[in-house]
Amino acid sequence: MTATSEARRREIIDALRRGTVPQNGLDLLAVGLDRFDAAIDENLVTVASGGAAFHAIRGEYGAGKTFFARWLAEKAKRRGLATAEIQISETETPLHRLETVYRRLTERLTTATHQPSALRAVIDSWLYTLEEQVLESADVEPEDEVALARRVDELLENRLADVARTTPAFAAALRG
Repeated sequence: MTATSEARRREIIDALRRGTVPQNGLDLLAVGLDRFDAAIDENLVTVASGGAAFHAIRGEYGAGKTFFARWLAEKAKRRGLATAEIQISETETPLHRLETVYRRLTERLTTATHQPSALRAVIDSWLYTLEEQVLESADVEPEDEVALARRVDELLENRLADVARTTPAFAAALRG
């Protein structure tokens, strides 16, 4: 068994005292989820390699839906993925109002190093990765900032062309 920091223990205990699911440390409390590990890990590998996976969680009040979703999010963040947790509700996040669902997703996007909203950090990281790819291609010298910016813009447009075919508004937003 690994040692758990005092701060992590305190956060978990405080959440439990409030009667809520802790935001972190669920691996310390998870019982009976082993049967899902292989399928979840397979999905996380798929997503990390650029694929997609979807799961809907439903159940009675108190069945462990929030716990399971946060446990899954912790596993995903440990693999370097971004996560977002939203709850569909008729008043705050109705499923038929996709713009509201998307807004909540971006507001609640998190990574292992950034709390909500991590959208700016995710986009900044993506842009930094594009710049690194241009520099690795040896097509431009790092000191030639104009040429570097031009090549990064070209690569960005190339990548966004694929996105624009299916979601043109999202590609336009990223360009902005």
